[in-house]
Amino acid sequence: MNAERPLGFGLSVILIGVVTFAQEDEVANLNREYNLVGERSVETHYYLVESDLLIRKPNGKRISVDTYKLHLMIEPGDPSVGAADKFTCIRYSVQRDGGQDVTIPALAGWSYDYNEQALDEDMLDEQGQLYGIPESRFMDLVDETGAKLSFDLGYQVYSTFQYFHSYTQFAEPIQDSYGIQDLKMIGDKIVLESSFDEEPIPGELAEEGSVFRMGESTLEFKGLSMVDDATCAMVGIDWGECSWTMFIKPMPLMKVKVLGGTLCQGIIYMDLETYWVKKLEVTLAEMASVSLYGLIPISKTNPLTRLSIQEVGRDDIGLD
Repeated sequence: MNAERPLGFGLSVILIGVVTFAQEDEVANLNREYNLVGERSVETHYYLVESDLLIRKPNGKRISVDTYKLHLMIEPGDPSVGAADKFTCIRYSVQRDGGQDVTIPALAGWSYDYNEQALDEDMLDEQGQLYGIPESRFMDLVDETGAKLSFDLGYQVYSTFQYFHSYTQFAEPIQDSYGIQDLKMIGDKIVLESSFDEEPIPGELAEEGSVFRMGESTLEFKGLSMVDDATCAMVGIDWGECSWTMFIKPMPLMKVKVLGGTLCQGIIYMDLETYWVKKLEVTLAEMASVSLYGLIPISKTNPLTRLSIQEVGRDDIGLD
């Protein structure tokens, strides 16, 4: 028995040495430069965009949980001639506080063109539309039951399209400034030039005087991950502590002032072969105080948005 112990001990030492060598070799392979920016593949892509909006009172009591689902098809334009990408909504549905999942027929098959080269530095087109998305398309929407969507619900539907561009644009290189192109090695972190900017909130719904104030915005190369057999770079997004003031007229002669604070963090999973976003997960925590004419308090809430963007197959969004 005693004679066997040194053999067992020696074998353990050898195995530990082999495992340690393998781990060190694996770490050494990761300790190199990566290219997170490349020419995107030009095939059609399909995405499921899901936004869960949880609203609580300041005391923590839940008010509602709504889920917004966008089935999206993207047909890339020819990059050699600067052609726009075509975005088509295949299906849009809303589930209000655990109720029935209802579709919005008017958005099925609706499409718009997106061409970053045709937008200004604030991502507005010639008509002042953010990302070129017409807000008017989301006015007076009705669901499949014939019920008209309320003002705030229609704005949340519009926001789903806006969210897609707002967050996936971090996966695009930024000309003449810091951006994802500057993340070369795991652990690299950059502060974006947009940090601490104060910009007018664009669009038809936001009245004059509406502004958004950014916190310290950063991107960080956190590591690698496999998503559906694709090797992806994990890029962390952090907006820092943001605040905003928004004036809205939900109806004539009624002006609402909203004061808010925002914390936003998430992860982009960038496909290192196609250079398309494979998956994106973001949590947006807010505090909002609403008043009439900025004088009469209406409500105080703590909205929490969990956004998921997942590349899927053609069949997964309802196409044959």
